[in-house]
Amino acid sequence: MKSILKPLLLISVILSSIQCKTKTLPFTFSKDTNITIFLNQNEPEYVRLAVKDLIEDVEQIIGLNIKIATSIENCIGNCIVIGTASDTVIRNILNTDKLSVIEGSWERYLIYTSQDGIRSRLNIIGSNPRGTMFGIYYFLEKKLGVDPLRFWTGYEPQKRNKIELENIDYVSGEPDFKFRGWFINDEDLLSEFKESGGARNIDYPYYGQVVNTSLIKEVAEAAVRLRYNLIIPASFIDIRNPEEERLVAEVSKRGLYISMHHIEPLGVSAFGYQNYWKEKGEKPLFSFYSEKEKLMETWREYAKRWAKYPDVIWQIGLRGIADRPMWLADPGVPQSNEVRAQIISDAMHVQKEIIQDITGDDNPLLSTTLWAEGSYFYQKGILDIPNDAMIIFSDNSAGWVWQKDFYETKRLPSSLYGVYYHHQLWSSGPHLTQAVPPSKTYAQFKEAMEYNSNTYAIMNVSNIREFTLALQASSEMLWQMDSFDSANYIMNWCVERFPDAPEGTYMAYKKLFDSYTLTNDTQYPLFLDGLQKLMGFRILNEIEKILDGIKVNEKKNSKKVDPFSASLTNAYPRAKGDLHNQLFQLTQQVDSLSYTLVIAKEQQEKLSGDSLSFFESNMVGQTKILFGLGKWLQGCIKAQIALGNNQNWEQVSSELKESIKAFELIDEGKKLGSQGNWENWYRGDKKMNTDGMKARTYEVLEKVCEKI
Repeated sequence: MKSILKPLLLISVILSSIQCKTKTLPFTFSKDTNITIFLNQNEPEYVRLAVKDLIEDVEQIIGLNIKIATSIENCIGNCIVIGTASDTVIRNILNTDKLSVIEGSWERYLIYTSQDGIRSRLNIIGSNPRGTMFGIYYFLEKKLGVDPLRFWTGYEPQKRNKIELENIDYVSGEPDFKFRGWFINDEDLLSEFKESGGARNIDYPYYGQVVNTSLIKEVAEAAVRLRYNLIIPASFIDIRNPEEERLVAEVSKRGLYISMHHIEPLGVSAFGYQNYWKEKGEKPLFSFYSEKEKLMETWREYAKRWAKYPDVIWQIGLRGIADRPMWLADPGVPQSNEVRAQIISDAMHVQKEIIQDITGDDNPLLSTTLWAEGSYFYQKGILDIPNDAMIIFSDNSAGWVWQKDFYETKRLPSSLYGVYYHHQLWSSGPHLTQAVPPSKTYAQFKEAMEYNSNTYAIMNVSNIREFTLALQASSEMLWQMDSFDSANYIMNWCVERFPDAPEGTYMAYKKLFDSYTLTNDTQYPLFLDGLQKLMGFRILNEIEKILDGIKVNEKKNSKKVDPFSASLTNAYPRAKGDLHNQLFQLTQQVDSLSYTLVIAKEQQEKLSGDSLSFFESNMVGQTKILFGLGKWLQGCIKAQIALGNNQNWEQVSSELKESIKAFELIDEGKKLGSQGNWENWYRGDKKMNTDGMKARTYEVLEKVCEKI
């Protein structure tokens, strides 16, 4: 008996050893490896596009061309199985007990390696198709080292001969914020960076041309690679213009929910309305009060066009022209706040009925953004919002604080709530230079969760490129707030992006964010780029008025509270005290930025390649622009002080000449941000318009010189 048991025991040990070895075989990417992807053809286009990105990324990194098989039996070599947990084909191939972990969840994904006989298998499975897509991009970023913002940062993935992946068994959590997205707003640089994507019919100083199609593709790809699922693809989109509709089509096919600017209910801005009726030979007021039927006809026509696309989050509400109150477009609207709020309320209920009728959906996704007067009316309890609309609260300044209604509004169990957050805010800024550190963003979104306002988060991201740090950080925190390391995020980011100088680059970024002088009471930044422009132009205008013999009057305090301005009192902070105190506060920021540039210069000498290019454009260039703006404003304030000292025009002239020299610094910063493929990045600078600022300063200086 013993003689029989020993061979059996030996065989058992050998088989066990073979099995153990089989389980630990890594999934290998190399030129010598055959790899096939199994992808069921019923997956939506955005999953197929993500698979295409995976194939292209692997080819760039390894030089391996992966083929797609339409059945598991046709897989050659090692196999990557990609699909959705509810797919019966996937369930027949894989262990259903493992899939049950993510089934029924929102955008979760499962990534694990397994063994199929002698073949290794990599499985990327989503709880729904978007989960599948996000699983692919998570894998590319975390396992293959592909920068999700590669187009915007310039970081190309490292080429490698072989990548071996062992024992992967990763299950994502469910995102803390259900809808997470970007609002491409104030996109002057994006609009003109590349050749026009077409003309826009818009009576406005900006957005005269459509963002190039190749560029909007890069915007959409970066968003989904960072696992965002929502986008407002432009300001004032007129979907009846084929070139503008192309923006909607491109982002939609990437699997992004699509929505509209908060002044475009059902996709209709004042400009779109005017274009629609101009074609009919009419010019009616843009008013739900005086021209209700005409506005309803326009909403219906635009809704039909938007409804062709899947996954629309319909914006409802009522605002006027150029992000101003609706009553400014129709002086006949009654003065009472209660009546005005009722007009807006009625419009929203009509809009919902139109959407339901056009789509045939009794429960369409609706949102309304409580920006400006909407926030004021809702806080007063006089705005009647449809019950099933997501109610979106806004911040009052770029990323610094939520408006009062966010804190004071009681959350109802029957309603859903979200937030509208500014990484960029025009006209106060920031616009050309980043300002909101990830720790501040984290604190705000943490409050959004605590106040049950995490169904929806839309972020104003302007031209994308200035805010890559913010967008990557926001992506991670919106997915899982508790795992986000707020205190160390910038340091970790610098370790990853600047491995040759992590500590020094961290100090440079930290110093940049800490440079902004804050108000004593509310701790808002006083001298964002846009705020400096506003303050400098006020000074130049006052100097010109005095030159022209026009008396400069002090503003009179009005007892009447305007709902629009009352809601935005904190959005445009001003330095307090006399001009000398304002100059002192500004000088603190300028001196701090000067020291930041010293630190940055030391890091430039340690960096090379992609790291150097990105550091120069994203950090050094922006700091120089902000530093130059500060030097310009210093000169303007000093000129105003000299003007107050018995109208010392020679001194005024001298200070304005010094302020003009500051544009050399701004141009140096822009040059650093225009290297290589980004040569024309600032061609569309029409919001800050630093060339216009320089010209305006020269214009006033020439008048001063004539006075002397």
